[in-house]
Amino acid sequence: MQAEELAIWSGMAGVLLTLTVIATFDLASRPSLGAARSWLSLVLTGGACGLMSGLPEALWSSWRALNWLPLKATLGPLCGVLAMTYLGHWSGLRAEDRLVKRMMGPGALVLMVGALGALGLVASGHPAEEVLVVTASVNALAVLMGVLIAVRSVTLGDSLARWMVAACLCLAQMTAGLYAKGLGMDMGNAYWALTAGATTGYFVTVTMVVRLRAQQLRRLRRLASGEGAPPELPEMPCGAQLVTRVEDALWRSDRMHLPCLVAAVSLSNLYAYRDAPQADPVGEILVALAARIRQLVGFRNVVGLYHQRCFVLAVSAVQDPKRGELVSDRLLRELRMAVTVGPDPLSLPFQPEVSVGVVQVPAGTDETFAVAIINLAEQLALRAHDEPGRILQQSWVALPPSQRASLPGQVDTQPVPL
Repeated sequence: MQAEELAIWSGMAGVLLTLTVIATFDLASRPSLGAARSWLSLVLTGGACGLMSGLPEALWSSWRALNWLPLKATLGPLCGVLAMTYLGHWSGLRAEDRLVKRMMGPGALVLMVGALGALGLVASGHPAEEVLVVTASVNALAVLMGVLIAVRSVTLGDSLARWMVAACLCLAQMTAGLYAKGLGMDMGNAYWALTAGATTGYFVTVTMVVRLRAQQLRRLRRLASGEGAPPELPEMPCGAQLVTRVEDALWRSDRMHLPCLVAAVSLSNLYAYRDAPQADPVGEILVALAARIRQLVGFRNVVGLYHQRCFVLAVSAVQDPKRGELVSDRLLRELRMAVTVGPDPLSLPFQPEVSVGVVQVPAGTDETFAVAIINLAEQLALRAHDEPGRILQQSWVALPPSQRASLPGQVDTQPVPL
């Protein structure tokens, strides 16, 4: 290995080693399942990259006598299974999206079979080139599935997943370049530099995105419990901006030929707080409730404040027919929990009185009716205050065209209690 190429792979290994040290420190200082996943993925995938680059044999000549082919044949596909599983968990699609769920199970099985097949080729004495070609094909399938999961997450509304798509594109170049190196192809230092850059780009981007999502989840947990509430609602679309977001959710669902769920949460006793430990507890209450709703519906769906006493959420591309009931039941259960208002030791509990109105919007609905749909959901939520279950549901398809075109306040429906 020439000095220039040795410098390229050494620089890549240095970045990966630095990220591993950071991940180890995070795992030791804040142990969690997510931190353990990140550390394991970084160690295994980074080790596979270093092994495929040929850097260990170049630095330590005694290692050239060792047979690294079994590890090269199996470590790549196993890392592909791990990365795909982690991506499905990170995006939340593994539990909610049928396409991803159907792809991940058989996909992981194919990758495992491919790893075992490559190991069988090694045991039967096949040439290293044939083994690595099979392994490269298996890894290419893992990269393709990773790209599909990331793109699917973006399509369903997760803006942070755009960075994951970029990471998967880096992963594609990383896989192609490292297997070209493993097969002994002479691609030149420029191509090796591109491969090393794509490798570091993949790991840096994934680490950044995973840390950002973890920070978002920790912040939501703090806000939902009433800790560290900011003076203003964070990242909450309101008014006309909320209507635009709901239109986007309707458009997304219609493009995917799936229904959309629009729900309103009415808070009837927002201004009924007595003996408040601070001048204006309303902001702190709304922040805690908004964080709880966001925790329930995830980062892909719309959550906003239509006005002070009405939250609106839109769950796009609904695939489970019972999703409306599940969302409503969880909303009532979580939002009815007391909110701690004010600084310790003067904090007092506030018991929200909420009701939920759900409008199920089938595919093919014109997104220009977003205002009417939101208003119908709010009407249902207001009527639900007098219902024992505090939930009312209405299908938008049940409305005749004449009522759809009318003003939202003139909609005359007979909602069905759940």
